[in-house]
Formats: sequence, structure tokens, C-alpha cells
Amino acid sequence: MALERWHHASDGGGLAPRWRVACILGVAVVAGCAGGDDPTADDAPAEPFTVRFETTKGPVDIEFVPEWSPLGAARVHELAEMGFWQGARIYRVNERYAQFGYSGTPALDSVWISAGLPDEPTRASNSRGTVSFARGGPGTRSAILFVNRSDNTNLDELPWNGVVGFPPVGRVVGGMEAIDDFHDGYGDEPMQWEDSIAAVGNAFLDRAYPALDSIVDVTIR
Repeated sequence: MALERWHHASDGGGLAPRWRVACILGVAVVAGCAGGDDPTADDAPAEPFTVRFETTKGPVDIEFVPEWSPLGAARVHELAEMGFWQGARIYRVNERYAQFGYSGTPALDSVWISAGLPDEPTRASNSRGTVSFARGGPGTRSAILFVNRSDNTNLDELPWNGVVGFPPVGRVVGGMEAIDDFHDGYGDEPMQWEDSIAAVGNAFLDRAYPALDSIVDVTIR
């Protein structure tokens, strides 16, 4: 299995994986070992849409706003429709962020975590309750999202690895109390093991970090 290392952002926010798992013949059955076609702005829903994330701490409703990030909204809609995040662990929780994105199934993650989107300008602010894609450089927004648990407006214009800003794509409209209640005892520690998360999936996280909260179901409402 080929592994390509990604850089770990030093500010503690909006992070992309340390490793990107390249496609291998063994997962060719999953979408032909390629993510969906790169979305265009025309693929985005015309109006905001809400995704309900049923979590182990209760339901969370997030409204995604195509006007803020047309490509990001189109990707979220695509992944939510296919149930990509069902079973995902919320593997990074600290006072500033709650982050998820790995499906927990390595074959799926090898396809989608590397399926980066073109970058877009920041059209909204990373205030408490907004949701943005993690990234590690140009064209690396893929499937990993973080919820701002506090006001992180420094991310709006933060230069990082050749890109400026982390564009919000949505906002929590219900269930913020569940996000505030996510288990935060591991903090950023699981971020050190994103190679193992990508390669082994939930089997690794459940063994190493058994108290992590999870996404139980995902529906577009």
C-alpha cells in the first residue's frame, strides 16, 4: 500500500490527515478506485439543505449553504446521500473543534480522503457552530469536516500551505449541546495516528480510543 505523508497543521485547527492512502488494486471494487466526478458549482443544490447526524450524544442538524461554498456543499450532499459518515468516529475533540471524516472503512477512505476539491474563497466566518472542511494544502478538502466549538475567526484568513482561509460550508442549527458533550478526553492525540486510522479504520480507533463518540446515522432532511 502506497502512503503519501501530509503535513500536520501547527495552529491546532482545520487539519488534514497526516497520510493519504493511495488507491490499490484490492479496492478497485469501490467506485473503480476513484472518488465521484469532481463536482462543479452547478452540482451544488440550489438552496441550503440540512443533514441530520444521529450521534451517540444525540441528533445534530447542520444546514449546509451552497452560497458559502458551492463545491463543498456539493461534496457534502454527495457523501451524505451515500451514507459515507455512518459509523464515523469523532476522533478529534478539544475546546475549539470537533472533527470527523474518516468513514471507518479503509477501502472507502482510500477513495474519498484523497479526492480533494478545488479551493474556494472564504465567504463566511468560522464562528462557533459553523462547519468547515479540514485541509492540508491546495486542493485537499475532501471528506473531513470540523465543527467550530468556539469562535475561531483566525481561520478565516489563515495562510496555510499555499492556501488562505478555511471556508465554512455550513452551520449547526440544532444539537449544539450534543457537540459540546462529545468526549474530549483524548484531545488532539488521535491526530498523531491518522496513518493508522486511514489504514485500519474503526478497528484501530475502537482499540486505542474506545470512548470516542460516533455518528450512528446520516440523513438529508
